[in-house]
Amino acid sequence: MEMERRALYNLMRQNWLLDPTIEAEPWQVEDYRSLPIDSLFERLSKYEINLDKNHFIALSDEVDNPEDLTDLLMSDVEMDAISQDKVYLIIFELWRRFITNRPCLSIFCDELDHQIHLYDSEKAEDITSIQDTLANLQVILDENTDAGADPQQVFESICSGCANDVENFLYDYISDQIEDGNPAYASDLLDGFINYVKDVKWFDFLRARLLAQSDVEGTHEIVCQLAEHYLEDNDLDFNLDLLAFMVQAGDKDLFNKVVKKTMPLIEKEDDFKDLLGICADFFHCLDLESQEQEIQKISRKRSHLHSESTINAKDPQIAELLSILNS
Repeated sequence: MEMERRALYNLMRQNWLLDPTIEAEPWQVEDYRSLPIDSLFERLSKYEINLDKNHFIALSDEVDNPEDLTDLLMSDVEMDAISQDKVYLIIFELWRRFITNRPCLSIFCDELDHQIHLYDSEKAEDITSIQDTLANLQVILDENTDAGADPQQVFESICSGCANDVENFLYDYISDQIEDGNPAYASDLLDGFINYVKDVKWFDFLRARLLAQSDVEGTHEIVCQLAEHYLEDNDLDFNLDLLAFMVQAGDKDLFNKVVKKTMPLIEKEDDFKDLLGICADFFHCLDLESQEQEIQKISRKRSHLHSESTINAKDPQIAELLSILNS
């Protein structure tokens, strides 16, 4: 799905903040939220669009969103595409500030992007802001679904209006709540969003992590279900995370099975080293010191190899690892 107009500029600004050497015009990456209102109206006047607050609000009553208002204001004005985008960004910011009683999707997506950026950059001054935004996201999803819309299509339409990967953020945020000791909130978020996300297995994995905290004895069954349902996806990242989870809560036979399913997926040395580290940790937790040391020997032998070098499927140390697992 094509990314929306405001989201493109949010993405451009976020990338530029991470790497200021990226080629961009100042207006493309400017923080419009920081501009005084008088400055915004003054910039509009340069394009022969003369407004004040009351006039802007009156015009907004004729349309549903800042995109339509931009089209309305430029309907009798000829300007190139760059100038149109400059005007749009100003109109968007004025709408965000003044038209607070009529929420629209693009404004909500912009706020979601803003809150995600603050959270990821650890600049959020109040954790309730991201919590409120996610609660509003769930309300939007639920209301549209209750009205007959397809759940995943509703979610995709919101994702297309955002610069950030919303699904990945939800996973990371819920994971943070689990690690920070907020299981009830994490569970509520999982219940609220799992019917909307595309890659369900990652959220099932989060639920398994939650359940493992309260049902240690039942963890083996949880892990078995994850392996049964998702090993055929051949997702290397998922398999490695599942194996890391099994270090503390795994059966040796099942662990070996997942490793064997994972080995053909490994193409880079870095991933093989990650797998070796997980296997060493697994045997350490089982107090199988001999196997742990044998795996650590393999790791030391490969320490000189570049992390991005390609793994040869016939590498003898792959067979060596599998032999240790079967011992």
